[in-house]
Amino acid sequence: MIALRETTPADAEAILALRRRCFPEDDVAKDFPASRAFIAEADGRPVAHLAFVDKQYVLEGREYSAALAVDAMTDPAYRRQGLFSRVAGFARDSIRGHYAFSTAWQIRPSVLPAMVTNGWAPILRAPVFVRPLWSAAALAAAFESRGNDATSARFAAPYYTTLRTEGAHIVTRETTLKGYRTLAIADLAGPARPLLKQAFAQARRHGINLAAALLSWRHPSLPLLLRMGFLPSPHRFRFLVNVFDPRFDPRRVRWALSWADTDHL
Repeated sequence: MIALRETTPADAEAILALRRRCFPEDDVAKDFPASRAFIAEADGRPVAHLAFVDKQYVLEGREYSAALAVDAMTDPAYRRQGLFSRVAGFARDSIRGHYAFSTAWQIRPSVLPAMVTNGWAPILRAPVFVRPLWSAAALAAAFESRGNDATSARFAAPYYTTLRTEGAHIVTRETTLKGYRTLAIADLAGPARPLLKQAFAQARRHGINLAAALLSWRHPSLPLLLRMGFLPSPHRFRFLVNVFDPRFDPRRVRWALSWADTDHL
C-alpha cells in the first residue's frame, strides 16, 4: 500500500537513507533547506520524494513568490511504477495556493516526463559556459612546482567566496565538474571584470585550471563572460515552470538565471 503525504522533521533520517539508496555515489549529506517536502511511503518508509525551496523572483519589475522543486528521487526498487509522478502531482496540488508558480531545473532525463505530466513546462535551456584558466605564467609555475603538495591543495577559502566593488559583485566556489577541479561562478552582477580576473588569479595559484558559469542566454552578465573567453559547453539544463497564477505568463519573461537560482552547486 502506497501512501502520499507531506513530510515532517521526524522523516529526516529516513529521507537521508532514501537518498543513499538513490545516489550512492553522491554526497548524500548535502543540506537541502527545503520549505516543504512530499513523499510516497511504502511499509513505513519513503520510496519517492520531492521537496521545494522558497524563492523570490523579480521579473519585469514585479516580485513573485515561487517554489523551486529540488531533491527528486525514487527508490531503485520502486522505479517504473509511476510513484514519482504521483508524488509530483500531490505536491503540486498541495502548494499551488501558496505561490504564483513553481520552477525546476531538470538534469536527469528520467525526471522530465513526470514533471511535464504534472504541469512543469520547459521554458528554456541554459548552458554551462566554460573557460580554461591556463596562462603562460601559470603553466611555467606549475612545471616549476611539480611534486609540491601545496599546488594541489584545496582552496583555503570559505565554501562560497564573495568579491565586491561598488556596483559589482561575484560569488564563487570550488567544485568538481566532469572530474576537473573548477572555479564555479555561482552569481555575478555589474562591471565585474576586475573581480573575475582576481578570482581567476587566486584559482590558478591553487592549481585550478577551469572556470564555469551556468547562465541563461538573457543574463545581463553573459556578454562580459563571452568577451572574457567563456564558451558554451555541451552541457545544458532545462528550466521548467509550473504556473499557478493564470495572470503570469512565463514565456513573456526575460529570464536572467544563474547557478544561484538552482540547488545544483
